[in-house]
Amino acid sequence: MPQRKRDNLSSPNGHRGKGSSRLLVVDDEENVRVTTAAILEQEGYEVATASDGREALEMTGRAHFDLVLTDLRMVDMDGITLLHELQMRHPNIVTIVLTGYASIESSIDALRQGVYDYLVKPCVVEDLKRTVRRALEHRDQRMRITELSSPVVEIWDGVLLVPLVGTLDDQRASQMSSALLEAVRTECARVVLVDITGCKVVDTYTAAHLVNTVRSVRLLGAVTIITGISAHVASDLVKLGAQLEDITTRRRLADGLRLALELVKGEVRG
Repeated sequence: MPQRKRDNLSSPNGHRGKGSSRLLVVDDEENVRVTTAAILEQEGYEVATASDGREALEMTGRAHFDLVLTDLRMVDMDGITLLHELQMRHPNIVTIVLTGYASIESSIDALRQGVYDYLVKPCVVEDLKRTVRRALEHRDQRMRITELSSPVVEIWDGVLLVPLVGTLDDQRASQMSSALLEAVRTECARVVLVDITGCKVVDTYTAAHLVNTVRSVRLLGAVTIITGISAHVASDLVKLGAQLEDITTRRRLADGLRLALELVKGEVRG
């Protein structure tokens, strides 16, 4: 029996109900892909499939997915490599490993890539349903926390603002970075303003996150402007050895906004 094609998310086989989530099943065994996708479609999810990690990355680059369920052992690109790339490119996608080669080493490697959970093939159908449901609930909760703690706001067409207030610790800085990179990608942003006026303390991890976030945003084709750096924070950053030579900064948010609009308008005129 020919495999049903699910990579077109608007097709009848990938029907999306109201409020349903988009899932991608990645496995080089056709019967596993078809069976797993069918089970999840019956639960009301919109499901697409990929035969290896490389195809999965291409699909996640073209369309939005909430969850990726992947095998670990695949010929072209294995699951660990796929998980690493997803973590870097699409940090808001929650991932589950489904493998017939369970081992302590592979499980640890998967968990290091931010995997929510793993299932061993052949898995119990109810376990699959329950794990997917909980993973999506975890993703939704994580997204709400991230949005509340570090909101990313579009203040102009192509311009995003991240106002950071309070203590910016390692965990919150990581959440900010993930939310920002996803917003830059989905909104096709050209300029990002990170305002740290309300941040009184910047530790080593925070400084590293800020620098790495700026450089990651640059790889996505956008410019980052950090505003609101106080004399105290500037002194801290220098003492920490933060490499800010290639990073654009402005003292006030208003100055940063003015520069952002000039950059966007300059692109339009060009």
